[in-house]
Amino acid sequence: MNFNRELKILVIPFVLHMLISNSFSFIDTLMIAGLGEVAVAAMAAAGQFTFVLGMILSASYGITAFITQFYGKGDMENVHKALGLMLVTAFVVSTMAAMFIYFFKQSLLSIFFTNDQAIWYGIEYVSIIVFVFVLNSVKDAYGHTLGAIGKVKVNVIIGLIGMAINTGLNYLLIYGHWGFPRLEVKGAAIATLVSTLITIIVLLGFIYGGKYYINAPFRTMFAFDWRFVKKVYRTTLPIVLHEGIWSVGNMMYAVAFGYLGVAALAVYQLARTFNNYFMMGIFGFSYAAKVMIGKKLSLEDPTEAIENAKKFTRLSIYSAITVSLIIIIANPYIVSLFSNLSEEVQATFRNVLYIQAVVLPVYFLNNIWIVGLFRTGGDNVYSMKLVMFTTWFIALPLVYFGAVVMKWPIELVYIFFALEEVSKACIGYFRFRSNKWANNLVSEI
Repeated sequence: MNFNRELKILVIPFVLHMLISNSFSFIDTLMIAGLGEVAVAAMAAAGQFTFVLGMILSASYGITAFITQFYGKGDMENVHKALGLMLVTAFVVSTMAAMFIYFFKQSLLSIFFTNDQAIWYGIEYVSIIVFVFVLNSVKDAYGHTLGAIGKVKVNVIIGLIGMAINTGLNYLLIYGHWGFPRLEVKGAAIATLVSTLITIIVLLGFIYGGKYYINAPFRTMFAFDWRFVKKVYRTTLPIVLHEGIWSVGNMMYAVAFGYLGVAALAVYQLARTFNNYFMMGIFGFSYAAKVMIGKKLSLEDPTEAIENAKKFTRLSIYSAITVSLIIIIANPYIVSLFSNLSEEVQATFRNVLYIQAVVLPVYFLNNIWIVGLFRTGGDNVYSMKLVMFTTWFIALPLVYFGAVVMKWPIELVYIFFALEEVSKACIGYFRFRSNKWANNLVSEI
């Protein structure tokens, strides 16, 4: 199958899947905005716990690099073993994190602000959303495995079901329509919990009831030996550190914006939510790259994988320029969605959107290189060092200097925040060109 044909088959379902996955946060933020900027700020703080755990769990989902290469060789037994290992790892980590956050939620939320109403909103939300952590660990393990072998349509359909249920329950529970109680932020959390539970049941029912690809019996999934575990963990452990370092850094950004007040934290939440939407196109390309390049790397000669990497890089640049122009044109319409928020928040958010449009190309490049290429070839130690340096030694010190020490305008602090991605792309370019990331991970298994 040629590059363009395979790209078309993979990218559209991956983009739709990522669009749907990020719709949960977008819908919650959009509907919560009607309660005011304090509620949005509370969601921003509570969302940091979800974000940190999600990034750490994505390290366990880094096992999909092995799944893709095993599948490329036609080795379904090891595909099933890798799924089992990923499932156990994700479940254990998410359960431990959920317990920690549940018992220390008030102290953790107090790090971000001192506003009593915001803390109360956050406590209500976190008390329920921690159970979603555990449920998602199961759903996402199966979902990422399907994505790793290129079977994304199932994820799209399941995601649409979940999004429809989540949106409907948000409408009923946040504002108390049709005789339902008005639960506000708590209602958004319940909607997410119920929709997640239903989608898990539907997904597992489809996989095991329809005997679909990864319907391995448990005795096969959990039959991995120590040699197998050691090999996989040795490669994926740097991703744990990579995502942990980066996600904690992002939480610290939120703390810094919190020093500038509730309005600044609300703007930060809106900017992050929409940035995830702006990134949908490149997420699709990145996951397509993981599948396409991962299969090529399982071969003896990496030349074709390297050529595909160059094509993906060019596509990411063209895509970023297109999306940046759309952001600039749509800016006033995006801001108008939040007419219930203060004029200060709306004006600042408008300026931040323009900043995002300018720096979007480096976001796209970093995503395609780190997720689509480096991680696929197991080049995770380099990625970890890159993220550690750009986050903790460049962007974070500048953000804290601007927000905490100088109390500069939100827009200027946001530029400092964006420098993480700018510096990451400048440094990462040389790794991309070196081809040192192009490694065969399964030749010895």
